[in-house]
Amino acid sequence: MDTRITLDKKETFLQILKELHAGETKASLLYDNNGLTRYEGLVSGIAGTLEPRLLLQDGLEIPLSSVIAVNGIFAPDYSEC
Repeated sequence: MDTRITLDKKETFLQILKELHAGETKASLLYDNNGLTRYEGLVSGIAGTLEPRLLLQDGLEIPLSSVIAVNGIFAPDYSEC
């Protein structure tokens, strides 16, 4: 069984994504879009406070709640495969 690097149950991807945005660093994402979807590129912004959304360089917007992994760090629900 493989084990992955995961967020602590109290953490979210928000801080990591803010740092990637501020540093204009590429993000590699896995998110749930009625199935796992990959995205690689820059985060152009983060909108919303109650339900934050990622604004991506190609105009795509995805809810932060749908993000499963950022740069190899996974949500706790996806810690093993």
